[in-house]
Amino acid sequence: MAAPTIAKPPTCEEDPQHSRTRALAEQMHNPGLYAGAGLGLASTTLTGDPLLLTALGSTSLAAGWTALGMHPGPWRWLPGHGEPWQWLCRAGNSSYRRSVRRMRTRLATPANTPAATGLFVVGVCDGWRSHPHRPALARSANIAGHRVRCTLLNQAWQHALPNWGTAWWRRYSLGEMALRTSPLLALPAVGAISLPWWGSMLAVSAGAGWGARMWRLPDPGVQAVEAPKGADWYRARWTEWIACERGPLPESKLASLELDDDKLTAVIVSTTAKAADSIEQNAVSIAFDVPPRAVNIYRPDDMPANRAKLTVRLRALTPAELDESDLQAVWDEYNPYAGSKLITPATTEFGRSFQIEMPRKGVGVKDVTADAIAQALGLAGEDATARLHLRVLDALHVEVNEMTRNPLQGGVALDLDALTMDEHGYITVGKDIYGTPARWRLLKYDPKRRGLSGQPSASPQHSFGSGTTGAGKTSLEEDLQIAQRKNGFISWLADGKGGAGYASWFHDLDWLVKSFFGATLMGQAATAVSDYRYAEQMKLQWLDEEGYTENGRSFFVAGDPFKPLAVTWDEFNEMILKDPRAPHVQPLLSAVSSVGRLSRAAGISARIWVQIPNLDAIGSNASANAIRDMLQSGNIALFRTARSDVDIMSLGSRTPEFRLAPLPERFPDGSATEGLFYIADGKAQYTASRAMFHSNPARISRQFPLHAISQEEADAACQAGPAGLAYLRRDEYRHLDAGDEDAFLRELVAKTSEQNAKHTQTIDLAPGPTPADDADDDDLDDIVPPSRSELVWHAVHDGARRNKQIAEVTDLKPTNVANATARLERLGKLEKIQQDWHTTEPLDTEPISA
Repeated sequence: MAAPTIAKPPTCEEDPQHSRTRALAEQMHNPGLYAGAGLGLASTTLTGDPLLLTALGSTSLAAGWTALGMHPGPWRWLPGHGEPWQWLCRAGNSSYRRSVRRMRTRLATPANTPAATGLFVVGVCDGWRSHPHRPALARSANIAGHRVRCTLLNQAWQHALPNWGTAWWRRYSLGEMALRTSPLLALPAVGAISLPWWGSMLAVSAGAGWGARMWRLPDPGVQAVEAPKGADWYRARWTEWIACERGPLPESKLASLELDDDKLTAVIVSTTAKAADSIEQNAVSIAFDVPPRAVNIYRPDDMPANRAKLTVRLRALTPAELDESDLQAVWDEYNPYAGSKLITPATTEFGRSFQIEMPRKGVGVKDVTADAIAQALGLAGEDATARLHLRVLDALHVEVNEMTRNPLQGGVALDLDALTMDEHGYITVGKDIYGTPARWRLLKYDPKRRGLSGQPSASPQHSFGSGTTGAGKTSLEEDLQIAQRKNGFISWLADGKGGAGYASWFHDLDWLVKSFFGATLMGQAATAVSDYRYAEQMKLQWLDEEGYTENGRSFFVAGDPFKPLAVTWDEFNEMILKDPRAPHVQPLLSAVSSVGRLSRAAGISARIWVQIPNLDAIGSNASANAIRDMLQSGNIALFRTARSDVDIMSLGSRTPEFRLAPLPERFPDGSATEGLFYIADGKAQYTASRAMFHSNPARISRQFPLHAISQEEADAACQAGPAGLAYLRRDEYRHLDAGDEDAFLRELVAKTSEQNAKHTQTIDLAPGPTPADDADDDDLDDIVPPSRSELVWHAVHDGARRNKQIAEVTDLKPTNVANATARLERLGKLEKIQQDWHTTEPLDTEPISA
């Protein structure tokens, strides 16, 4: 029996003519072909009302089609909703394939060659047709020409309509839909024109071609592009590159892996002691062959340490697909901080606002800068960074406000009600960039300790501010002076500009000095007042938290019995740096240091204004260090400076934790930025604010009573030194300039010191023996023997040159001789020349104390 065999069908090449016929037959099975041909035929044959109804129907159909196409939805899968560029590509590919088929047919038919027909042709054609590489050269030329045409057409189309994308859910523009629906409007209009028979045939052919193309080319809608690699491929790459023995996370695996068109999501499971989120982005980038910024590894709060979330973007968006107005999409594409997210975008009155959520591991909120955000979002304009205002909400979130119009550029008017101190000791001195009040603390209350009047203890707050000339420091200081006068404070001020900065305040401050020497006396007077207040407070009783009465009060209570005193030194760096060796510098530093360290519990606060944003400029001795420490505990205001590193000034613990953008000299509308500053009150975050302004603040302050220290405090300051007398006689030099005031105060201090010296009596607590009444002058040598210094001087004068010789002559010990010669050399009585002592001046008639 013969073995069974399988019959093989005969193999033969299909006739090209038969294949073209089949293709034409397949094209006839197209409903759009008949619909378009019917529309063209109706438009050319109908007249009157039927034609009008046809035109109205096609117009309605075009309008409905356009409305559907301009909104995403399931109707995107209707025919004709592809992209025009895809039509052109498909048409170009069809024409290219037809050209290749024709070329192959001609090259494969030897009967068409001149040699086969027996004709002899002279010229280029003969050489070309007989060329051995003619088929390859023809294909190469056709391919090159096709690529050039496609490239030029693509560039022209993208340049004309740059917003055309390929996503089926995208909103089509009106121009795109007009290209699809225009034949529905144009064909009915043909019926109103008298056309010859060939024109009617042309209209019918155009309608049939348009209908066939809309129905068939391209496929309905844009199909989703399948991922080039499957889930198994990514698991294999993870095992090979990450979970291998020497990989960054050995024996780990991917769980809950989900793969869609553009994104891969999975859960990293670590089976060793290493945390799942310890793997770096670069390792995953190498394993999956994606950019590092496409990898995001993070661990939610409710997830254990051996697990972590992994998201990978597998396809970058093209410029045509990326909507620049969608902040979240732009941030995901150009994220400058790996693992961060842009959340809660919103439109505000002044621009846009959003939050940036930072990852739990990696970069933190301190690393966020306005430059990186502006670059990632592609913000236009050279002042894009200045429009961004950052505010840290917590350890993971940063709020970003893009303000195209600065809300502070219109200025802030003076509000007297806002200058009233609240129950926490705050006043409002302006408005910040977010529209909330800019608060300044004058007193810090502690209700746990109270005076007998029931008022809580109050601790005055020191203040510090810096800013260049014209930045608006005086505006804020004048607001504070009004607030102090309104809330019962005593105001002392030392003007480093010689009185020019506060010329209108001469009669509206309790004490105003204009000279550097006066600033020193003001600090000494404040110290004397604080000493007196401490002594009086020790005699007072107070109430503790449980209501018990105690003796000896060690804290300050406003108005019980003393009023708070605020001492201001304006242009303090000028007082110190103008002449660092001036005699007033060290006493001034010592006085300000004493006020800052010792006077808060006595109700006295210090406020210092400088131009250089660096506290190191005030010196490096103990007093300067104490001043720096005291200024870090209260209010801080940083105005515009000539330097851009305002945020790295030497503020110690109060140095801004988040980088501050330099304040501009002008707003976008061209107005000046006087009064614009960063404010901080016990916080590490500084907020851009603007101080309230009034053209004549001194006049406004006069409606409130002027407060001064009591007569007892002034008398105590006078007893402590001439600084108190300078306070009592302040009206005598109030109208003098800085030079005359300095001379007046120095003369006053000199006279006071001279009078004190006349009334000073020296009391000898250990008197010597009283000589006998009948003692003669010749016997005084026995009663008061010569001192060691006299013995040494006379020995040198008699010729003794070395300490050993002097000791032998005077019978003194070598140590006593060395001390005596050193003392006499310091007084200028002896001089050492080449190890030998010589006398220079005679001794005084009175003996020198040994």
